[in-house]
Amino acid sequence: MKRKVFTLLFGMILGAALFGNAPVVAAGIVAQPSWSPIFVDGRQVSMTAYNINGNNYVKLRDIGREVGFNVYYQNGVQVDSSAPYTGEAPEKNIPQSEPLQAIQVSSYKGNALKAGDRSMLVVNSDEAYSVSSSDSSIADVEMVSGHWVISAKAPGTVVISVTGQTGRSGHLALTVNPSDPIDLSANMEIRQEMVQFINQVRRENGRSELPVNEALMNTAQDVSAQCVIEHRPYDHKALLRYGWPHGACFNLSVFGAEDSPNTAQQAVTSWVNSPGHLQTMLDADVTCVGTGVTISGGRAYCYMAVGDPNSHNPYE
Repeated sequence: MKRKVFTLLFGMILGAALFGNAPVVAAGIVAQPSWSPIFVDGRQVSMTAYNINGNNYVKLRDIGREVGFNVYYQNGVQVDSSAPYTGEAPEKNIPQSEPLQAIQVSSYKGNALKAGDRSMLVVNSDEAYSVSSSDSSIADVEMVSGHWVISAKAPGTVVISVTGQTGRSGHLALTVNPSDPIDLSANMEIRQEMVQFINQVRRENGRSELPVNEALMNTAQDVSAQCVIEHRPYDHKALLRYGWPHGACFNLSVFGAEDSPNTAQQAVTSWVNSPGHLQTMLDADVTCVGTGVTISGGRAYCYMAVGDPNSHNPYE
């Protein structure tokens, strides 16, 4: 149909200012309205035509409107035979930017922790990022030895959010369940054997043996049951809960439970081979000892607490 329409044109319109019925004169050319009927596919249409030097001219935009193709001005006259007439330039399609890929976030011990648990946050990101908790009273986050660690505090649900410098983010929905009651008498044989090895080391180095203190035993077992790999304020606060109002020092050893046939000996040997831990065992100011052992997830968490009645607990 469009080919038929173009047979109506004997030339392009000479200007955009061809309006009204009166003759128009431009550069010596006279354009007068023409009353010749115009048909499109046998249907008469109403379009203003002009006779110039014996030729009939119509506006291109009028043809586009009647026939159904778009005519508009954009850096020149544009004809779009595939679009319906609007007389306006089409909107440019702005390419959509690809959505940022989410940062993968997980918890080393899974998405369900118990109050008192601690778990390393596993973040798959090659850019710097920050970490936050939606409710720090349920679970908080802290940097420990260069790694983000989740500290579960109270039952509830919480979202741990990771935000990168480029705007990427990731989220971890975490459930904190009530903690199980701690069995303060668990692994008592191993713990008593640890006391024997500790006193043996003290004797070999000219120190007196340390008697077992129940408050320190309960404290060390509670702390070991937390299954963590670093010392924390929690250790000293536990002393107060179990009735030891003074200061104390702790040794910690964590190793594969199946790596040694004798857990007690493995723990004490590791302290002997570490100057700082050996110094704690040989401290001349301490007067009593307590030990704790928890086997969990294929690991042995071994603690020693030695009490100094003349020192102060900073959390008292």
